[in-house]
Amino acid sequence: MFWPFGIKNKKKPNFPKRNKKVILLVDWENLFYCLHQRSNGTNMRIEYRIKKLLEWVCTEIGETMCSIVFAPEHLSADHRKIWADNGFKIMICPKKQLDKPERNPKSGQMETLKDTVDETLIWFATMMFKHPDTGYICLVSGDDDYVPMMEEAKKLNVKRALAPPTIGSLSKSQGLVKTFDRHPFTGRRMILRLDQV
Repeated sequence: MFWPFGIKNKKKPNFPKRNKKVILLVDWENLFYCLHQRSNGTNMRIEYRIKKLLEWVCTEIGETMCSIVFAPEHLSADHRKIWADNGFKIMICPKKQLDKPERNPKSGQMETLKDTVDETLIWFATMMFKHPDTGYICLVSGDDDYVPMMEEAKKLNVKRALAPPTIGSLSKSQGLVKTFDRHPFTGRRMILRLDQV
């Protein structure tokens, strides 16, 4: 096999060692909807839960490389401030106009606009899995749409942590809950239910 610059080498290339940094990715709609459902919107304690999440990630998993919340356009100014004040970047994911109405598999309703939060989060995560400093992903969601992404992380030797908002946020098949790992050094399960903090 020939490598660039004409250097002949039959050995596999040495990939850089991981620096054990965490990419912390939040599916805002899943988090908000599930906490709102559980508390009837009266006491979701969003900022408190964000602080407990960050504390858990930093003490149980490792240093964060990036913390991003993926949200639709209608994210309120108050919630934007809470996320920003806690060091998160906000990635707004506008809805996409469909050429013709399609049935939403989750709601069963016909829709002319398509939510792009899931696909944007998946795109960003799969790009970051290839970054040499990425050692862990912590996903805040209970949505099974992320199962293939978490399986891809495993193939790329990225350890997986999960922070579902509530037990009810997990899809009926609970495929996502099977995709977290134990910490390679502490042996602790890397899962945190945000409704229990």
